[in-house]
Amino acid sequence: MAGTDAQSGRAWPPTPDFDTWPVEHLPAGATTDGRIVTVAWDDGRVSRYHAIWLRDNATEPGTHSPVTREQVGHPWDLPADLAVSAVAVAENGSIEITFAPECRTVAYHPGWLRALDYSNGRHDDLGDIAPTHWDSRRLAAPPTFDGPACMDRDGALLEALEALMEFGIVRLRGVPTDETEVQRVAERIGTIRNSNFGFLFDVKTAPADSRKAADSNAYFSGALAPHTDLATREYEPGLQLLHCLVNTTRGGRAVYVDGFAVADRIRQTDPDLWRAVTQIEWTFSNRSPATDYRWRAPLVVLDKNGDPREIRATTFLRGPLNVDFDDVEAAYAGLRAFQTLAAGEGFAMTFDYAPGDLVAFDNRRVLHGRTAFDEAIGERALKGCYMEREEVLSRIRILRRAKRANRAA
Repeated sequence: MAGTDAQSGRAWPPTPDFDTWPVEHLPAGATTDGRIVTVAWDDGRVSRYHAIWLRDNATEPGTHSPVTREQVGHPWDLPADLAVSAVAVAENGSIEITFAPECRTVAYHPGWLRALDYSNGRHDDLGDIAPTHWDSRRLAAPPTFDGPACMDRDGALLEALEALMEFGIVRLRGVPTDETEVQRVAERIGTIRNSNFGFLFDVKTAPADSRKAADSNAYFSGALAPHTDLATREYEPGLQLLHCLVNTTRGGRAVYVDGFAVADRIRQTDPDLWRAVTQIEWTFSNRSPATDYRWRAPLVVLDKNGDPREIRATTFLRGPLNVDFDDVEAAYAGLRAFQTLAAGEGFAMTFDYAPGDLVAFDNRRVLHGRTAFDEAIGERALKGCYMEREEVLSRIRILRRAKRANRAA
């Protein structure tokens, strides 16, 4: 994104995105051998960039749209003998590069170039927030924020969303107890994900005359073991919001567990159980007269580094185990170990919902459940919806972008 530095008055060239890139260091010099451009910075750092990478990210109309910032050119359409014929540091601090045989000169934003310097190690281009694992001793209650403030102030929302990505759970207090308020909060973040339970769904005891058609154990008053929702789907919902509208019954305490912490405990203590929960696949099956969703996955899905990426523990939606004969007992041992730890006091965070509480949690990491409640006493009603984690990350990036822009103004 083009702009002018408020402090120095320098006018910077555009970048192939909409972000604001602080210029904390200026180039002291630049050279090229035709294939590589080498930039020396005023703090002594040296960065190297390939000609093809620079040309592919050029901010000129033939490569990137100045309106959408999307690519309109293709690297396979560039000359096979592409090279840098000249490089210079302009008076305003930008780096001007001339490409041959095109004889095209493009100016590069120094803040953008410095931030994307891949020659000194790969940079974080996703903005991921490292998870902090917790148990009931480390986190006795969800990180809690003022609901109306998060709706009105971007800074408050950013703080809450960053905590959500770090701990996998946050609680907003004082959210108006309107039936559609959970939708307003969700849409403040991003797009709601529909499901077979609806765009919004209720978590309350089903009326006696409709219980024969109930499609979830959540609509009864019994206890629910800690679980993730909809492991029956190829893409398990990444985020769930539950908004308490009323809670005057006896029991029904909320139960939340960091599934990553449970997985870590198993990894550290028992290699056989670790193999069982990460390699043996369960079949998760949605039982309903109207829908039939199924998916196969282990309880703990790992990323490329071997660390937990998601938990699939909708254990009451297990279909018959369908694995190698010799893995059956190991699979059940792993399931027993995981769920026993998850339900234990050492890992399970418990608290009472108060009207106006809205709990948002990472459904691929944090298990949720409840204790049983007495449906003959009072009323208990939650309104919920699903979203994706990428909606949260997108909103965090936009809020951070605005924060940087405000600082630069």
